Amino acid sequence: MRAGFRARRRAPEPILGTFLKIPSTQPAEILGSLGFDFVVIDEEHAPLNPETTDAILLASRVHRMAGLVRVRQPGDILRALDSGADGVLVPHVTSAAVAREIVTLSLYAGARGLSGRSRDPDHVRIKPD
Repeated sequence: MRAGFRARRRAPEPILGTFLKIPSTQPAEILGSLGFDFVVIDEEHAPLNPETTDAILLASRVHRMAGLVRVRQPGDILRALDSGADGVLVPHVTSAAVAREIVTLSLYAGARGLSGRSRDPDHVRIKPD
């Protein structure tokens, strides 16, 4: 994750982030240059297509700012992670069973196929036997 985002998220110091709903890379570039730690690219409630999300993730990476994607549905997790998202937010998780299904969708050798060409190799997670 950008600049140790996972460790910083778990640390007691506050981190700074916001939701991004504008279908352009410039807001991410501005936020990154201002020192934001993360941005949540909100595909659920904004007019963002996969190509725009991909470009925003690249802009975030340039500024060492974590890029999280709020997906529309669990089936979008694979695409977001393969584009280099540092994490996903999945709306409408209504039970532990639904949460387990979502975790399965985010693991290779689970319910989704293997893609050896992810932008960020840290996201190639193999489900343990």
